Amino acid sequence: MCILDARTGGHPDYDRLVFDLTDNVPPAAVQAQLSADGSYTPGASGETRHLTITGKSYLLLDVYPAQARSSGPDAYTTPTVQPVSLPSLKGVQMTGDYEGHIGFGLSLGDYTRYQVSTLTAPNRIVVDVYH
Repeated sequence: MCILDARTGGHPDYDRLVFDLTDNVPPAAVQAQLSADGSYTPGASGETRHLTITGKSYLLLDVYPAQARSSGPDAYTTPTVQPVSLPSLKGVQMTGDYEGHIGFGLSLGDYTRYQVSTLTAPNRIVVDVYH
């Protein structure tokens, strides 16, 4: 399964991030973890990095199994660092593509909670960050 792009939208009670996917089968796992300082470790590097876009808090996503191809018909087309101007979602950044795991970091403003869902027809991952 490949992640094709990331798109965002604002709603009255939440901000939405959608990852469009190939294939008819959603990923086996989408793990989400809050991070107070936006730090992450890409792949097996052992090196700690920080998300580029500043937020009040951060949400790290790990999608498995997945890949983000850089070319071809299934290429990931969204910039790897994407600023967003919504109340709760301030930015999205690809943090890694290693051994079937794709990482993303979300820079957040004020929010109360989040929900991650996988949907089909079309196949996608949806992250709602509530105000």
